[in-house]
Amino acid sequence: MPARRRKRSKVLTVSGGKGGTGKTFISVNLAVAMAKRIGMNSASTFSANKVLLFDADYHLSNAHLMLGEKLSPCLDRFLEDPSSLPHYIVHTQYGVDLISFGGDEKRINEIEVTANEKILSELNKLEEHYEWIVVDTGAGLNKIIMRQIMFSDYTLLVINPVSTSLLDAYKVIKFMALENKRRPIDICVNMATGYQEAYQAFSSLEKTLAQFGIGVKIFFAGFVYNDPTLFHKSLREGVPALMSENSNHFLLSMNSIWEQVVKNPSVKSMESFFEKIFLGE
Repeated sequence: MPARRRKRSKVLTVSGGKGGTGKTFISVNLAVAMAKRIGMNSASTFSANKVLLFDADYHLSNAHLMLGEKLSPCLDRFLEDPSSLPHYIVHTQYGVDLISFGGDEKRINEIEVTANEKILSELNKLEEHYEWIVVDTGAGLNKIIMRQIMFSDYTLLVINPVSTSLLDAYKVIKFMALENKRRPIDICVNMATGYQEAYQAFSSLEKTLAQFGIGVKIFFAGFVYNDPTLFHKSLREGVPALMSENSNHFLLSMNSIWEQVVKNPSVKSMESFFEKIFLGE
C-alpha cells in the first residue's frame, strides 16, 4: 500500500508590500473571524484551536498587541533548541493560536542554511495540527517573503485607496508574475470610505496591470472601512477590532474576504510549506 500522506494545513499569506497598509490588522482580524466560523477541536491534546497566526514579520513582530498577549519573538531560541517550539505558541482566548518569529538580521538569514531536519520536523508538526495557518509577512519584498507568498495555498494582498499604495502593489504583483503568472491574487482594500472608493482602487490596479502587460489575474476580495477609533481602541486594549462594540462592519468584511479567498482553488501541493520557504525548490 502507498504511504499515507500526512494532513497539511491550508496556508494563507497576507502581504502588503511596504509598511502601513494594515496587513497585520487584517491578518489578526481575519484569523479571528476564521476561527469563529471553523470552531474548536476538543479532541486534540495539543490545542483546541484550529487556526494558527504566524507572525513572520521578523523585524517588527506586533500581531500579539492586537490580541492582548505579551510575547517575545522566539526565532533565536528556536534555532538553538527546535524542540522548544511548542513553548512559544500562545493559545489566545479568541480561538487563534499565535507564534511570533523574530531576531537579529544575521539569525534571520541563518535559518535558510540551518533549517535542518530537526527544525523542519518541528515546523511540520504545525501543518499537521492546524486547519489554517495565516502568515502575516514582513514589510517590503525580499527572497523569504516571496517564498512565503509563492508557496502558500492562497495569497491576499492588502492595499489602500491611495496612489502610492497602488504603485507599490503593482510592483509586488510584477515580481510575483515573474515567478508564476497563473497564480491568482486576492486584493483587499483597507482603510476605505466605502465600496465605491475600494472598488475604484481595485479597478485602477487592474487597469495598470493590463496596461503594462502583467498577465496575473487579480480578484476583488472586499474592503475594510477606515475606522481609526476602533483601530486605536483595538491596539490600546489588546482586543481584535471585530470583537469590540459597534464592530459589526469589521466582522462582515472579514467574513466576506475569507469567502472570496477560498473560492480560488488551492495552488499548493502536499509538500510542506515550511520546507519550501526555508529550503526553496
